[in-house]
Amino acid sequence: MILSFDSMKNLVLVLTLFALPVTLFAQGNIMLMPFEALMNSEWKAEGKWKDGRPFKQEVSYSWSDDEESVNMVTKSYLDTTFTDFGKFSDGVHTWDTLTNTIKFQTKDIHGNVIDGNVRTKVKTIMYEYVYLGENDVKTYMTDALIWIKPDKYMFKVGTMKDDEWQEVYLETYFFKKKD
Repeated sequence: MILSFDSMKNLVLVLTLFALPVTLFAQGNIMLMPFEALMNSEWKAEGKWKDGRPFKQEVSYSWSDDEESVNMVTKSYLDTTFTDFGKFSDGVHTWDTLTNTIKFQTKDIHGNVIDGNVRTKVKTIMYEYVYLGENDVKTYMTDALIWIKPDKYMFKVGTMKDDEWQEVYLETYFFKKKD
């Protein structure tokens, strides 16, 4: 039996419609795809905060078991003398269907919880949240992972207004750790 061109187009369309959901399911929630480049790897950064204090962090991202959220584990300094380094926080990123945004929540070893939103622009991932500082002063913060190349991201922490940095407290680079 020889198929006509129109029959072949219909067959390709039907196969595509069946294959597409399977492909999306295998990759996890499609709205969380900005994190795909970070998955199943450890990322390491070192630098200095604006006030001179040292910064060191290792972060790993992974899909949840149901592939509907992204988990994050962060290692950092655990003390004010910057000598004890270990697991500092756990985080989760989820797609909120009501607001059509990526939400995140991190919980650190001191019991602090940060909730916020994630914005993406091309390959840049921006965490936006409220930081409660001394005397309960609220600061609207942005942490940005700015894609440089597959194994390198610029990392900035600061305040933004209208997508422009107002103040930068930390600027360094995350590198993908070699296996």
